Formats: sequence, C-alpha cells, structure tokens
Amino acid sequence: MTDENKVVRIGVTHEQRMRNQKGAGYVPCEVSGRYLMFDSHVTEDGLVHANVRTFNGEDDKKLCDLVLRYEDLVYAINNMKR
Repeated sequence: MTDENKVVRIGVTHEQRMRNQKGAGYVPCEVSGRYLMFDSHVTEDGLVHANVRTFNGEDDKKLCDLVLRYEDLVYAINNMKR
C-alpha cells in the first residue's frame, strides 16, 4: 500500500471553502456570485461597514460600500418570519 492510498480526503464544500478563505464577515448570496463582507467591529456611533462584492470564478471585485446602523440590522433580522 502506497502513501497515496493512505490519504483520506475530506470533502469541503465550496461554501465552506469560501467561509474559510473570507472569514467571519462573509455572507454569501444564494443565487449569484455576490456576497456581503462585513467589518469585524461596530463603530462607536453604532455603524457597521460592509462591502458588496462579486466573485465570477476568477476576479473578486468590490461593487460598493454600505454603512448601516447595527440596530437596524438586528431589528430587520429579528423581525423576519421563518
């Protein structure tokens, strides 16, 4: 038995690989190559900075910046129906 046969490959999904590469602020779109990339902190005045980005398989491109109130994000998420 060769060393090559001893290697057990553990499958990592594309989503998990992207999360590992991009970090905790990565929030992907389920239907396109776009994603949000949040900063890791909230500013003193309660603002969250995020980039809207796109990945087409080759290039990672920033489309625009968003500056959002943390309270607005929490409110919107807490009021979504599941």
